[in-house]
Amino acid sequence: MPDEPQSPDIPPPPWQRAPDRPSRRRREPISRGAIVTAAIGLLDREGLAALSMRRLAEELGTGAASLYWHVGSKDGLLDLVMDEVIGEGKVPDPDPGRWQEQLKQVARDQRAASLRHPWLVRVSIGRIPMGPNALRYTERILAILRAGGLPPHLAVQGYLLLIATVNGFTIDETGVDDAPGPTANVPLRDPDTVQQAADQARDYVASLPPGHFPNMTALADEFAFADPGERFELLIDIFADGLSRRAARS
Repeated sequence: MPDEPQSPDIPPPPWQRAPDRPSRRRREPISRGAIVTAAIGLLDREGLAALSMRRLAEELGTGAASLYWHVGSKDGLLDLVMDEVIGEGKVPDPDPGRWQEQLKQVARDQRAASLRHPWLVRVSIGRIPMGPNALRYTERILAILRAGGLPPHLAVQGYLLLIATVNGFTIDETGVDDAPGPTANVPLRDPDTVQQAADQARDYVASLPPGHFPNMTALADEFAFADPGERFELLIDIFADGLSRRAARS
């Protein structure tokens, strides 16, 4: 992908949580970028429940007040963290003849980012990603969809649904609770463990009374399918094909 042109000054959205403060005259021992990098590292190592401003300040060898000066609040920090991770995504220049494959690759990359950062989907809930990286990311995906012939309404809704679809799939892979203990929703990531769980589901479904569950028992073997990567490929194939068919009718 060619280098991005120099970005213009992008005004923050009205709900931006990070404060726009003037620079201090004295040199600060830390920067906003260093805070964001440290926060991502802590989240990757220990999960969302471990992140607090006090804990992050300790890791950086400073006081929590200094962090608040740079990011405003914990919510402001999470906005910045989310935008930083979105910036990891690389979206190609639109190719009208390959727009569906390009869209599917965007989805694969988004899923990969969520697996690298298992807290990401939870942080995204209720947030409107409008930081500089998110804006560029959205712009480039919309360029792919428009190059594929999608009309305006379908292009925007298709983009939003793509994000929601991948998030919905990956939250099942990454889990929703950092708390330890028997009630925690701990995702299964080891392939052998995943397969064992699927085999147990198959055996249980097969044991149901067929008079009450004729379809489930007849299809019991299909419940042993336990390859999330292949299932994800089926999902994005259906998604891209559906967009293409809808665009052709527009």
